[in-house]
Amino acid sequence: MKLGGVSMWPTFRFQILDLVVLVTSLALLVPAARAGSEEGESHDFLLPQTITLQPKETIGPLASWASAGPSVHAESDSIQFPVPSLAAQDQIGCFALTTVFDDLGDGGPVLEWISKGGDRTLLSAGLGDNGVALGLNARTVVLPQAMTLDGGVVRVSFPGRFSRLISTTLSPARELGVAVIGSHSRPALIQGNEHILSEEEVSGLDEKPVEGDRTDGRIIHAELATLPIRIDLPDSGGITEFIVPLADTPQGSMLRAEVGGLDPESWIEVSINGESRGVLAIAPFELQDPGVVFSPTGHLLVAGWRSASLFLPARLWHVGENSLVMTLHRSGGDLGKAVHLRKVRCDLLFDSSLGATEATALPAATSQPAATNSRTATDTLSTGSLYGNPAPALFHATAPASLSPSPSLAIPAAEKGHK
Repeated sequence: MKLGGVSMWPTFRFQILDLVVLVTSLALLVPAARAGSEEGESHDFLLPQTITLQPKETIGPLASWASAGPSVHAESDSIQFPVPSLAAQDQIGCFALTTVFDDLGDGGPVLEWISKGGDRTLLSAGLGDNGVALGLNARTVVLPQAMTLDGGVVRVSFPGRFSRLISTTLSPARELGVAVIGSHSRPALIQGNEHILSEEEVSGLDEKPVEGDRTDGRIIHAELATLPIRIDLPDSGGITEFIVPLADTPQGSMLRAEVGGLDPESWIEVSINGESRGVLAIAPFELQDPGVVFSPTGHLLVAGWRSASLFLPARLWHVGENSLVMTLHRSGGDLGKAVHLRKVRCDLLFDSSLGATEATALPAATSQPAATNSRTATDTLSTGSLYGNPAPALFHATAPASLSPSPSLAIPAAEKGHK
């Protein structure tokens, strides 16, 4: 827009070709300036090795650290990665394996280690989310250092469901000394996008949900939904409401969650007591991350659970019941995959005299006051019942009649409870 021939805002222009030439020139000069340096060598030496099975089978170039290339064994529904001896490596501290697959809640792929002597060790009985049909999922496991000292083979198998195995990437990782503040965080792996995975997340074992509120100094970590809930069921209109009773108003708050299945083009809007606060911010991802895959039509998708957060101002809360509503907005290019939330919590900062809070999660419907338990085909178990898992319908609570903001009311200390 121009007013009297003068732009009302600054405009910056650049030519793509010039930008590409500049970047290329820098890329050629930097290695030359660092020839023979450890940093210059490690950049190329730490590249990963990838096998892609879907939508078509491809094996990436052989990495410089690899002793041999990976292989596909369709007759046994498995793939194998030879892992070089860790004891012989100068720059590599360990290896991390990322597996991308279609998760129907039936346990997921099995991960094994095969030593040079042929001994087998089970690393993971199932990389998936039991009982939850997440869809496109990704799991990263750090191979134990003691196990890989002499080298061997890591094997990923998906018996009877090999067509749902999408890709597997073996990445070398450096070992660094890291200082951690606080007693709750146990970091184990820093990914390329600086996202930190915990020891539990990279262990290959099933994650144990931590339920209930907890206090950390002046902060109450209020649990809204620990187990996965699906927020895009047909009868919900993409709307999920959480009722948060407060005996005192916080000085500040942060909404945190993990999101699975959300298209990168789509978003989740957050409202407090009828006022829109903004969009739940999904953690950034690297475009070359092993969890980034493409649909048969070339649509970019991100597999697995992704951290998300949003700051909530203190002015939005009031004493009594508060309505926190999340609304799914799908873009025009969204493929309509199932969208789930888990580990949903609200971190509430209080004055020195802590207020008490409890919360309940209610998937809300815009038009039907009656509860509905209908499920789509992708929301059902495959063979998850073999693992003793509950049906996904148990994760969906009764739908309330409307989304009107809850009235402000005082909650006597003796009457506080889980709604």
